[in-house]
Formats: sequence, structure tokens, C-alpha cells
Amino acid sequence: MSASNASESDKAQQQPEEHEEDEAFINPEEVADVIADDDNAEHEWMEEDSDHDDGSSKQEEEDQDNEEEGNAATGEEEVLLEDDSVQGFFGHGSNSSVFSVDISPADAGLVVSGGEDDTAYVWRADSGTVVAKLDKHTDSVAAVRFSHDGALVAAAGMDGKINVYEPANEYRRCAALDGPDEAQWLAWHPRGSVLLAGGGSDGSMWMWSLPGGSFMNVFNGHSAAVTCAQFTHSGRGLVSGAEDGSLLVWDPKTAAVVRRFSPDDERFHQDGITALALAADDQVVLTGSMDGSAKLVHIGNGTILGSLDNASESVEAVGLCSVLPLAATGSVDGSLSIWDIGAMRLRTTLKHDDSVTRLAWHADSPLLTSVSMDCSVRTWDARTGECVRVWRGHQEGIMDFAMTPDGSSIVTASDDGCCLVFAR
Repeated sequence: MSASNASESDKAQQQPEEHEEDEAFINPEEVADVIADDDNAEHEWMEEDSDHDDGSSKQEEEDQDNEEEGNAATGEEEVLLEDDSVQGFFGHGSNSSVFSVDISPADAGLVVSGGEDDTAYVWRADSGTVVAKLDKHTDSVAAVRFSHDGALVAAAGMDGKINVYEPANEYRRCAALDGPDEAQWLAWHPRGSVLLAGGGSDGSMWMWSLPGGSFMNVFNGHSAAVTCAQFTHSGRGLVSGAEDGSLLVWDPKTAAVVRRFSPDDERFHQDGITALALAADDQVVLTGSMDGSAKLVHIGNGTILGSLDNASESVEAVGLCSVLPLAATGSVDGSLSIWDIGAMRLRTTLKHDDSVTRLAWHADSPLLTSVSMDCSVRTWDARTGECVRVWRGHQEGIMDFAMTPDGSSIVTASDDGCCLVFAR
């Protein structure tokens, strides 16, 4: 995607031409009658007009003074709001943060979002209208996800409940699942209707077969809450990272641990893992951690390939480019770093004005998009480090985003209670 910041109009306003009117003369012969000048009458009329003007002026001044005093008393200042969005959804309410959002792979105009109001909604990106209000949870909806083909959509709550719905059947709930004590994330199998959920304090992950909801496996191996997980692209493996600083590779069929990376190895993370990204070959994994570092590991042979260290605070977002040997890491310190993983060196450091919360590479492209607590969405060209587009519109930090594979449409979820749609 190539785009530029919206520029100011360069069309100058046309000014009306001024024409000096011709001087008018009166022919004395054309005067029909002369009326005597009544000085007193003119004086009285002028006094009335003056009194009227003074009253209006005084009233206007008083109104302006009152308005200024009111603004001063409340500390309010006039704020110009910048909004580049093409549509929005406001059903969650201004007092409820929106935590998660996803776009249907079957219909890019269909969006699901979940938030602090304990509710998930399915809505249209082109109109902002509600398609379905899903069943209410008893705690915040922390994660929402469509299945790989868009045939199912799931909503996970901090109450430990996961509900699954069928879009083709008017969003009928086909399964109500009980999983970890807190369900904070969801991951669908890339080829089948298999759902994984986790985030509970016991460090477990749960897996079901849908739409029937049959329980398949529970994964125990982490000693603290699992923060992120992903099936391999082939679907034959599973990778998870947790607050205990461990990265585990699993066999989904047997729930057996195939490979383990942990803080016991001083070369690996020494604090909780926050994010992970899996290369297209299913062999290389990039992880981000609260220790401020990112690690590149080979899960096939168990090798730690290198450490990407330049952030001063937690690394919250990571991603691997599919067309160039590049990686991206985003940190709480606002940095978005681009790395050459062939040479294992820093290529460039880009900057948000606040924490980077999420990032994603565009499909088959050197472009990537990031969102931040600075309320902005930014698309970058990793080859040059150029910020090719900035979108604004939120009044609070952005928690999550989803985009179409080519990056032409982006949907955000924010602390201000709304979701916004941006298009290039």
C-alpha cells in the first residue's frame, strides 16, 4: 500500500473584485420639494439608535465574558479533533474499553469486536450497523476471532466462558465452552474448525472441535498464565509463550511438549513472554518479552539464533516479514524497530509517541502497520523507514487492530469505547 498524509487544500479562495461606484449628481431642476431639517427629530432618532446599539453591544460583551469565565472555571479549551476514519462502531459505549477486534476472512465487510461491557458484537464495516449482538458474558470479553474460513466466530470472556456462533445460521450459538478460569486469547486452527483458548492463572490451554464443541485436549506445561499461542501454518504443531518466560512447542494431537525454551538458559528471556510470531516455514519463531528483548529461535533444532536488543521497556509486539529477511519489534517505550535477521543487526528504529501495542506485516509486502497508545495507526515501508500513512480518530489508546491481507482496510479497538474503520 502506498499512501500519504492528507494534505491541505491548495485551492485559494477567490476574492470578489471591488468596483468603485460612479459618483452620483443631483440636478436641482429634478427636485420636487424640499423638506425642512428638524434637528430635534434627528437627534431623538440618533439617540434611540445609539441606545439600541449600546444595549446589544453590552449584551454581546456580557455573553462573551460569561462564556470565557465558564471555560476558565472548568479548565476547558477548544480542541480540534482529527478523524481520518471512514466509519465507526460505538455500540460498546464510551465508558467501556474495546479489547479485541477481527475481520471475517469470508467477508471483509464483517467485523466482530468485544470489550469491557461484557459483550461481543458483529457489525458492518461499511455502515457501522449491528448484525448480531452476541450473548452477554459476566465479565469482559477479552478476545474475539473468526475461524480460518469465516464459518464460525468465537468470543472469550474473563469469566472463563467461550461462546461459538454460526454466521450462516443467523449467529446461532452452536457451543458454550468452559475452559481456563480466565480466557484472554483465542487461536483457530489454520485448516480445521479447532479452537484453542488460554490465559488462565494455572498456565493451561484448552482445545475443542467445533461446531459440536467436543473437548480434545488440555495442555499443561507452563507454570504461569499463557499470554500468546499459535498453531503452525501446517497445523501439525503448536507454539505458546507464557508469563514464566518459557516458550513451548507442542504436538496438538497428544498435548506433549516437543521443545522447550526457558529462563534456565541465560541466553533466553529472563521475564515473561508477551508476543510471538512464526515464520512461514514453521521453523523460526520470534518472541517479545517484558525483559525488553526479542529472541529469534529455531524450534526444529532448539537453537537460539540471536537476541534483538534495543528497547528500554517491554517488547509488546513482534512480526516477521514474508518477502524479506526482516523482523519488527514494538515496545512500551514507543519504538518500532526493523531488524535484518540475516545479518542479525538493527536496520532502523521508527517511533510512536507512546507504547506500541500491536503490529502486523502486510501480506507479500515490505509494508507493516502498527497501532499505539498515542491513538494513531501508522503504516511504514520497512525498506526505507518511511512512514507512508498516519490515521487518527481515537481519543484514547488503541488496544487491538485487524486488517485485510493487503492492508487496504484497517479496523481498530480502543480504550475510548469505539471501533474505527480506516481505508487507504
